[in-house]
Amino acid sequence: MGIALCLIVLMTLYLWLIATEPRRPEIAPLLYKLYAHRGLHDGNHRVIENSLEAFRLAVEAGYGIELDVQPTRDGKLVVFHDESLKRLCGVDLRIGDMTWEELGTHPLPDGSSIPLFDQVLALVNGQAPLIVEIKHYGDAKRNAALTLQVLRTYSGPFCVESFHPLAVRYFRREASHILRGQLANGGKRDTHTNFLQHFAMKYLLVNGIGRPHFVSYSCGSDHTLSVWMIKRIKRALLAAWTIRDQETLDRARKEYQMYIFEGFHPDD
Repeated sequence: MGIALCLIVLMTLYLWLIATEPRRPEIAPLLYKLYAHRGLHDGNHRVIENSLEAFRLAVEAGYGIELDVQPTRDGKLVVFHDESLKRLCGVDLRIGDMTWEELGTHPLPDGSSIPLFDQVLALVNGQAPLIVEIKHYGDAKRNAALTLQVLRTYSGPFCVESFHPLAVRYFRREASHILRGQLANGGKRDTHTNFLQHFAMKYLLVNGIGRPHFVSYSCGSDHTLSVWMIKRIKRALLAAWTIRDQETLDRARKEYQMYIFEGFHPDD
């Protein structure tokens, strides 16, 4: 009897931890859409990821947009994926260690500047739904607060998401009306997370912190009990990343409600 009771308590706790918020009608404009991962770039040959050109092309093609935001040292919110400029700009400097003025001396490979988040929002201007990833480098609360500050005056359709559950929790506490998602990866652990953090995110145990409206999961490594539970039992909303071929997209459409793609033309 005691063992059975313990199992019931543990299962109840587990289901509470992985749960998402109930579906809200205002999320409807974001669902069943294709989102160009970091804009409609071409693998950084001519059109660079997270550039104004990549976002312009995505809008023209009728896609939604997934993008990454993080602050400079002086609090300017820029759209850039990596913590460092090394991969794209050839210098091993961290975005968070540089001022906006200093960052301006390091253009993207096409010669354009790394865009401010304000500039991207002005370009999109409500023409495409946005998935805004708040990067998990540095202070999660500061990153989330700066993102919220910019988004308060934006009227187009958007949601926010982050790997850092404290960034998700910030929106839960300070702007609960804004749709928020918990990013999670069922694959290998990255250098920014320890084993316990990765385990908790992989199995969605961090959902109890930010209580997201949806989960954004690596669809190539989603064979975990927690993902199965929220799909089948909880009927949670799910975004699939990153889809790189039509076969994966066709599979994702059966179980996910948002589709983040890269490197191919969907449904061609």
